[in-house]
Amino acid sequence: MPMYLYECRGCETQFEAMVSIAQRDASQECPECEVVDSQKIFTAVNLNFPGDGWASKNGRIEKQMRDKNKRLSRKEEDQKRSGLVPSLTPNVGGQECASWSDAAKLAKDKGKSTTGYEANARKEKATA
Repeated sequence: MPMYLYECRGCETQFEAMVSIAQRDASQECPECEVVDSQKIFTAVNLNFPGDGWASKNGRIEKQMRDKNKRLSRKEEDQKRSGLVPSLTPNVGGQECASWSDAAKLAKDKGKSTTGYEANARKEKATA
């Protein structure tokens, strides 16, 4: 049975009562003054739509991501200005190399996978 909010006309006390839908408009007994003279009060319905398909949730998540990306870009700009930009140094097993292509050759000679080294060597050639 649904719960409804009522207000006593005598003492103006608000109270909830669980009544059937058919009896929702009938006066209910007030728990304070015990008089059966109350009226139903209309209240806003509280709905929550779980899941990812609802516009309010998607908008909230998009705003959170925009705010996060703004913070990250500001942090990156601060790091660039201060000269604290981290960078990868080409190395194989702790042995530093002059370039990523040199690191790929060294990794191949040592029998290691060269996949990551080759990808960075291509990027290095593209920016050179």
